[in-house]
Amino acid sequence: MTETINTWIDWLLQTLGLRGPSILFVTIPLALLQSILGFFPFVILIVLHVSVFNVVGGMIISWLACNLGGILMYFLIRRYLYHWFDRKWRSKLKRYDKWQRYLDRYGIWTLVLLRTIPIIPNNVINFMSAVSPIKVSSFIWGTVLGNMSYIWLFGTIGSTLIVPKEEWNGYLTWYAVFIAILIGIFIRRHWDHLQEDKRSRMH
Repeated sequence: MTETINTWIDWLLQTLGLRGPSILFVTIPLALLQSILGFFPFVILIVLHVSVFNVVGGMIISWLACNLGGILMYFLIRRYLYHWFDRKWRSKLKRYDKWQRYLDRYGIWTLVLLRTIPIIPNNVINFMSAVSPIKVSSFIWGTVLGNMSYIWLFGTIGSTLIVPKEEWNGYLTWYAVFIAILIGIFIRRHWDHLQEDKRSRMH
């Protein structure tokens, strides 16, 4: 499936004659569609951006596009499609009930985790957030940090053929520092909740 999507995107770029920065005319709309439908891995767009704009530039552009798509989708559902979505999709999200509870409890931090590790499709995360009691500010911060984490990690992995090994190792080292800081802040802010969850699992 991924190869088919990749081939289709390459064909689209060639057909439209888009090269260099002009690929954004295709990749930005695709990023928005991915936030709604989730029909292909976002890492494909990250690799495209990195190949054109170099590692840092490609990551920043991918991060901005991913944030834009997620935030637009969140407001679209919450303000205009909430009742329709709740009626049509609520039953389909039963498989993600555990993560919905974590999202309701930990808010921003669950978003960071789910956006970093593709446990749940990106568009489903947007749906779950829109129907949860999470605050708008928490959703935005969770999306910004989570997408940064995801794009930093997979952008680095996807750029192994573009950058020297030493530079690649540097990106991963700073990523590890970034994650360690986030984990430290999370534990400090939610230590009591973590202890409550631990006790509930033991009973």
